[in-house]
Amino acid sequence: MHPIVAAAVFVFCGGQIQDCSPATRDGFARWAATEHGRALISRIDGKVIVTEDATEGAAGRAPEPGIATLTSMGPRVFTLILNPGFVLPKGMVPLPDQPATPADMMAAAWAGEMLHIEFYSRGISLPHHQRDDFQQEWSATAAELGFSALRHDDEDERQYRRRRAIVRVIGGTH
Repeated sequence: MHPIVAAAVFVFCGGQIQDCSPATRDGFARWAATEHGRALISRIDGKVIVTEDATEGAAGRAPEPGIATLTSMGPRVFTLILNPGFVLPKGMVPLPDQPATPADMMAAAWAGEMLHIEFYSRGISLPHHQRDDFQQEWSATAAELGFSALRHDDEDERQYRRRRAIVRVIGGTH
């Protein structure tokens, strides 16, 4: 295990990493122990506020900060929201090279969402998924975690997007 010299400052789940779920802690440890995780942590200049939300529609999300943060030369604050409640449905067999446990999914969520935060820290706003440099970094990090078949792109996230209601008025007068 390599020591981590972090440029990023993490504020975990109300102040202490012990206050986070075991899956979140284990996922962080696995991701931060990778070569790409350590490098990314050292490149981020700012504070990352980590929260857990069991109602989050995906394993993780890193909301795009406001324009002031993206263009700021001073201290930056980023938000990372994780949902450590991932479990495979009972009787389901995990696919090869895909997350199988809550800690696996949190490691992947840390990797993907921190990659978004790293782009934000460089002043690069969304969208990121179609960028070659994003996909190259994601693929390398996912492979280090043992998830070489795991995608992180627009198709992967479509299932979590809510459809807007469509209202049609049939008949009636104008």
